[in-house]
Amino acid sequence: MKHSNDKSSAQISRRGFLKILGATAGTAAIASCGIKDDKTTASVDDMATTPANVPDSGMTMRTNPKTGDQVSLLGYGCMRLPTTAGNSAREDDSGIDQEQVNRLVDYAIEHGVNLFDTSPAYCKGQSEKAMGIALSRHPRDKYFLSTKLSNFAPATWSYAESVKMYRNSMRELQTDYLDYYLLHAIGGAGDEGRKAIHTRYLDNGMLDFLVKEREAGRIRNLGFSFHGNKNAFDEFMKLHELYHWDFVQIQLNYVDWRHASGRNADAEYLQ
Repeated sequence: MKHSNDKSSAQISRRGFLKILGATAGTAAIASCGIKDDKTTASVDDMATTPANVPDSGMTMRTNPKTGDQVSLLGYGCMRLPTTAGNSAREDDSGIDQEQVNRLVDYAIEHGVNLFDTSPAYCKGQSEKAMGIALSRHPRDKYFLSTKLSNFAPATWSYAESVKMYRNSMRELQTDYLDYYLLHAIGGAGDEGRKAIHTRYLDNGMLDFLVKEREAGRIRNLGFSFHGNKNAFDEFMKLHELYHWDFVQIQLNYVDWRHASGRNADAEYLQ
């Protein structure tokens, strides 16, 4: 496995990096919350920034309260990787521009970003493979991988198909462990949302399997990403007593704090 960069950082400027991301990848701060032993979510103050949390790169870091890992405040979202046509792979079928992805990843790592968040569903199923190619060129201990169990389609609800998706993520990402693994897009409305949770994760035994994978060290942090109302969030948080969530990923920006759109509960409540 090659760890040296194929492209010099001089080939992409900060302006160019942000321009490309603005049109395609869109880096985003991953809104993940540690779970305290007293079953309350950790506040921002619990992961406060100190001078020791700001490395030479200038990137602000957060300390994972469970592992002690120093995780960049700015995460790299992999839902909209660039295509050869210069568009977003979320909508464009022209194919991911792997050389461009490699350059963007190199630039991000060189400037302190060490959290990369992807999914089997992103970029029409191409994101994990592209990120595996780009990231495997760097030492594994220099970045944290986050991906998801995106078993939305009924054909993937069975235990066998869900396990297959999980293992394929590791294969595509060229790794034998995942730093952060999420049940993807928990939430929904009313009985339909609750039924989906049970069908995708509980009744098929998949969540029990993932807990064992965490115990074996192949998943370092197990959690879920959330899009839904307060009742759905509270219901799923009750499972913390049984499954001991390590983190939760929510949609978070200034507007979402008290004026979340669509099916999302206000971030002020979720945090």
